[in-house]
Amino acid sequence: MLKKSLAVAAATGMLALGSTTALAASKSTQLSNGVLTISADDGCTVSGNCGLYYSATTYKKTGGSTVSVQLAMTTGNALYTDSLKSISAGQTLSKSWGGLRKSDTADCTIAGYMKASTGNYYTPNLNVC
Repeated sequence: MLKKSLAVAAATGMLALGSTTALAASKSTQLSNGVLTISADDGCTVSGNCGLYYSATTYKKTGGSTVSVQLAMTTGNALYTDSLKSISAGQTLSKSWGGLRKSDTADCTIAGYMKASTGNYYTPNLNVC
């Protein structure tokens, strides 16, 4: 799995529903002009299919000039990418990746990724199992 040494701010939560525990978590990387976040929900809760997870990559731009970015997510086995888009301060871009199989991750984790005109950025790994 991709590991990057960055200054990160991580927020993780677990949601208890009845007698089962369902994943509802996110991890973020604080950038100089915004926040890159990967989030995931357990398929048990979203669709009733416990073999799936539903994830999204989000970038909230808080300052700086307009940049072109491509949101992505990596599972260690695959890289999912969105199209290139422009974003200005005060805007948020988000890409949902739909229902994906937990078994298709390299080590039960995913990471958010953003390729920008200013560089490449990653979130910390997020457990989806």
